[in-house]
Formats: sequence, C-alpha cells, structure tokens
Amino acid sequence: MRKKILTFITLIMSAIICATSVTGCSLITTDTERDMNQVVASVQITSDAPYEEIQKRDMIMGYLNYGYQYEQYYGYTREQVFTMIINNLVQTRVYVQNAMAEFEDGEGEFQITLNTAKDKWDIDRYLTDPEIIFAEYSAKKSINDLITNYEKVEDEEKQDTLTDTVRAVPTGAANAEKEEPTEDEQKNFKIDVNSSTERRKAYNKVINLLEVNNLLGDYDGNIETTGYFKDSVVNYKESKLLEKYENCIKENARKQITFQMVENAYANKYDQQSNWTNADFVKALSSATASDPILVNNGEGYGYVYNLLLGASSEQTDEIGKIDKNISIAEKNAQRKLILDEIKVKDLRSSWILSGYDFDGEKFTGDYTFTSADNSLEFKGVVEKIKDATDEKAAEYKINSLTEYKLADFVSMMEEYVYGETKTGESNDNVSVYKKVESTSALAEYDERINELLFAFSTDDGSLNTYKGYAIKPIPDGGNAEEYMQEFADAGRELLNMGGNSYIMVATDYGYHVMFYSQKFTTNYGFDNLTDYLNSVETKDWAAEFANIIDNYDDYEDTDSYLYLLTDSIISVKVANASSDKQRKVINKYIHDKDTCGVTWYKDRYADLLA
Repeated sequence: MRKKILTFITLIMSAIICATSVTGCSLITTDTERDMNQVVASVQITSDAPYEEIQKRDMIMGYLNYGYQYEQYYGYTREQVFTMIINNLVQTRVYVQNAMAEFEDGEGEFQITLNTAKDKWDIDRYLTDPEIIFAEYSAKKSINDLITNYEKVEDEEKQDTLTDTVRAVPTGAANAEKEEPTEDEQKNFKIDVNSSTERRKAYNKVINLLEVNNLLGDYDGNIETTGYFKDSVVNYKESKLLEKYENCIKENARKQITFQMVENAYANKYDQQSNWTNADFVKALSSATASDPILVNNGEGYGYVYNLLLGASSEQTDEIGKIDKNISIAEKNAQRKLILDEIKVKDLRSSWILSGYDFDGEKFTGDYTFTSADNSLEFKGVVEKIKDATDEKAAEYKINSLTEYKLADFVSMMEEYVYGETKTGESNDNVSVYKKVESTSALAEYDERINELLFAFSTDDGSLNTYKGYAIKPIPDGGNAEEYMQEFADAGRELLNMGGNSYIMVATDYGYHVMFYSQKFTTNYGFDNLTDYLNSVETKDWAAEFANIIDNYDDYEDTDSYLYLLTDSIISVKVANASSDKQRKVINKYIHDKDTCGVTWYKDRYADLLA
C-alpha cells in the first residue's frame, strides 16, 4: 500500500506568501515537478503497516510554513532547519502509525471503540462518525476562512483605523468561542465561492496561490476534488487521531494524581515559606499570584489594597505643578483639592467594543467580566448596533456617547454598585482625604466588582491584572524611603486597619485614588495544611471536590480556585512527562532501534536543501 502525503501543510497560506517574499525561488534549482516528487524518506513501523512516502515537496512546504522563521529570526542554518523539518515529518508519520497500532491492540489506556466496518490502518477505523464529519468540515472551513481573509485584506484597506486608546484586557481574555456547529450543519457546510463578485475574486486568488505553489493538482473547478483538499482532510483526521491518542495518555496520567499528592505539594510550599526571612516575605508580597499565594505571615502591618485611580487631566496636572512650593503642605493640599474636585470620569472600555470583544449591547460577557452576569458592570455610554453577528464576525457597534461623571456622581454610582447603597463618611480631618467608608458587611462578589470598576475607570495601568492589588508595608525605618507617595502610603496603612470591604479616597498629584481593602496579614495568619487554607475561604469536603476536579477536569468551572490551580500545576507536570516519555519511547523504538527501525532515509535526494 503506497501513500503519498503532504503532512505539515498548514492551511494558513499567509505564511506561504510571507515566506515566498523573503526566500524568492532559490530553494528549487532543478526541474520543479520532478524534483518536488522525489521520495526523501519512507515509514513503515511493522510489516503489515502502510508504506508511506515523504516527498521533497513536504520539506519545502514545511520550510514555507514555519521553517523559514527559524532561519530568519532564530539564527538556524539552512541545514539545521531542513534537518528539523525532515525529523518532524518522519516522527509524525511514526507517531500516527503507532497510535493506530496501540488502538488496535486496545491495551492499557488505549481502549477505544473501533469501526470494524473499516480495515486495519484505515484512519476512519479509529475515529467516530462525528470526528470524521468534523475533520471534513474543518478542511472546508479552513479554505472558506482563507477566502474570507483575502476579502478582509481589501476591507481593511478601506476602513478607518481605530483611534481610541486601546484598553488592557483581563489576563487570558479571549473572545468567547462561538457555539460549535451541529453535526448536520457540519455535514451541509459549503465553501462560499460565488456569494459576491469580491468573493469570487478572493477565491480565484486562493486557487492561483495553490497553483503557483504546486499544491492544486488536478482541478476541475471544484476545489474539493483536488488532491490538496483530500490531503487536508487526511491531515485533520490525523490531528483528531493524535488528539485522541494524547487524551488517553493525559487521562491516564491524571488518574495517577491523588489528594495526598496535592496536600504534600501544599505542605512543601508552606514549609518553604515558614523558613523565609522577613526580606523573603516582603519580596514575595509583590510577586504572589493566585496559584502561589502567601501562606504564612512573617511580619506585622502587611497587606494589599486595590487602587482605582481617577487620573488628573494634563491641564489639571499642569495647574498642580504651578502651585506655590513655598506655602504649607496643608495649603498646597487645599489648592490641589480644588483642582482635583473638577475631575471628570468616563468608561475606558470603548476599545473593547470597537475591537469586537464579547459584548451584548449593554454589558461585557465571557472573559471580559469578573462577576456573574447579574453583577457585571454595564458599559457607561450609549451604544448602537450597526451590524448583527455572523459566523465569521462578532456584532459591530458604534458608541454614540460616553457618560461623563462629575466626581460626586461617580462616587455615588460606584458605592451603589459595590455596596448596594450610597454611604456616608465625609472626612474633614485631612484635606487630602475625600471620603472614608468603613464596612465589614458581607458583600456578594466584592473583589470581582472592584476589578470590574478598575478595568472600567482606573487610569493606573499597574492596577489592572494584579493578584490582590498593591502591597502595603509598615512605615519604613532607618534610611529606607517610602515606596509610594506619602498620601497613598498613609491611606493604605489606615485602610488595612479599617477592616474588610472598606475604602478610602485620597488625593495625590496624580489624581484621586479610590483605595479598596483587599487583604491584611494578621498575627495568627497561616495555615499549616491545605484543608485549613481552603476552609479559610469556604468550608466543604475538599477531598470530594478534588475528585470532582479529576473526573470533570476539562469541564470544571471554578478554574480560579486555589485547589484547582494547585492540582492543575501537578497535573501539568505529570501529563507533560507522560506525553514526552511516550513520544521518546516510540521514536527510539521505530527510528533509532536498528532491530525495529521502520524508517528509510534517502538523504542524497534532499542534500541540495542542506547546502
């Protein structure tokens, strides 16, 4: 059984365009078609396995798709690049054949339902009908997307550029994945080539691109009959096969994780932190994350506060700079207050809407909100939908106006959002303090609501995407200087003593800082075992919750919880080791072991590429 393959041909043809522009035609110096068809390696891991050929064209396509980047940007020599490419091609073929063989044997973790209507080594034997349908749909969809990309190039040339300031997005935020088409929709999907004159032009460009790169083959006007399309379908099927194979390895590795292993990992972190010096502890305050938090308190007067900066305008900053430096601090603060009380506040998330991020016309959704849907902060402005969403694009909106808050109005809106009511608490004892509110009542999604406000209004980029805000430390002694402006540092220390869910609004030369309580490390702060640490946030059966994570790992919802993050860190290492160990064993067996080697190399046929 002979099979010619185009393994590693991606469907992102823009890479081909880019590579062609930087490499010209120097890669091929002899008769193109004959040279491209030369077999440079063959793979057959057992006597009954399919005999598969890797052609020189596969190496060229590997170079155009990704290899040239290693040469252009990472300093690889031409020989190193093509050696890497041929090794990738061979190893992929070996791994695909080995996956089929292990599924056929059905031993250990590799037990799947085989399609017995198909012969051994037929890839459809190892895939379900939905997986096959999805692979065929993916091949058509990728070509359809390629045509769309050619249309987009022309559209973008006509569009105005986005002039709004680009707002930072939450860490890991990505546009919500569209619902996957149903099986019937996948079956009936058609490549759009004639819906408009522009669409037909874009299609013709794709056809020409495939032809000049010797990828089109026989073409009768229907791209789905070409060898290129058929090879693309095979590639997607093989991706599904290897994904299924890897999932078997991963699932088996996950099942080896126990709750005791997670408890031990916590204990190791706790022991390490227990031996910190105060300097270690202070340094860790600013680098702590949700997956690596502070577990032991090594000092007094430490904690975190959130900082929502209502920044002064450039004109206000200039006015503050002109205040007479010879007057008293109290007089300076009073003059500064008069200037800063004229601050105007607007929602800063306009670029999220104009960039097509997840938005329902009133609120942001998906990864762009921190709270549950009911508690998320609506966009403060008038928005008009100008185009409905399609399969290819999110709905488009234009922003007709932004709500402009005066300072007092903003504070009222903010308090209503966080506390459900406006608060009393004007401060007259310190002219730098605009307002203080003490609150220890339980508030739904307090930290999440604060983050909604930060991303909507804070002009301090450093306040976004933090673990728990800014680290607050005791008054420096000796020759040490304050880390923050004095007003901010003093307010932060006072806020830590006011209690949970309190806030202080204080002025500095930068504007008004709305500082919300985040966390304080008390004398008795510290949890010497995982269960106690988890119970400090919420009490439940954590061993059962761990089992829930393992059993529903891909669908587990609370991925921000410490138990999940700690478990995931262990799983990641375990899975990576299991996967790399498996690949190493397979490659050593069928490529390097002379007794079982299933690869034949024809190095002289691609020697010119190494020169």
